[in-house]
Amino acid sequence: MDRTPHEIVNPLSLSDPIGYSHALVVTPGRTVYIGGQTSRRMDGVLTGDSLVQQFDQALANMVEALRAAKAEPTHVVSMRVYTTSIGVYRINLNTLGSIYRRHMGRYYPPMSVVGVTELLTSGAQVELECLAVVPDVYIEEAPEEASRESVEEVDATFTGEASDRDRD
Repeated sequence: MDRTPHEIVNPLSLSDPIGYSHALVVTPGRTVYIGGQTSRRMDGVLTGDSLVQQFDQALANMVEALRAAKAEPTHVVSMRVYTTSIGVYRINLNTLGSIYRRHMGRYYPPMSVVGVTELLTSGAQVELECLAVVPDVYIEEAPEEASRESVEEVDATFTGEASDRDRD
């Protein structure tokens, strides 16, 4: 399920979002806060030598925490990625985009990627947190056409099919 009950807003007056949405109007509901998720397994051991491997496990952990709180990825209304290696993150955007879609689908909430000097978990290169809102009443409506087009543009960016504006 890639459709969200929340309203995605991507104004045409702003640059095309790449892997996120500019804004989101939240449907009233139950709020779920997911604290910093790293690639630590259930036994507390950090897994993955690379940022890509750690991102994969951290995202799996975040989705697991969401589902334990009876929320789904499409309920996420805000997400932050903290990384100790912005350059490595940037170089691996296509791969990270594929991993993101495997766990979260083709839904892109407002998101920030923040470079930090280090994380609390020794050896961690990435930590994720998010805020989700599970609607009181889930109303399944087709997303607005502009939002659908923005998601298609973002998908093209993640797969390497840059838009004309990106080539300029």
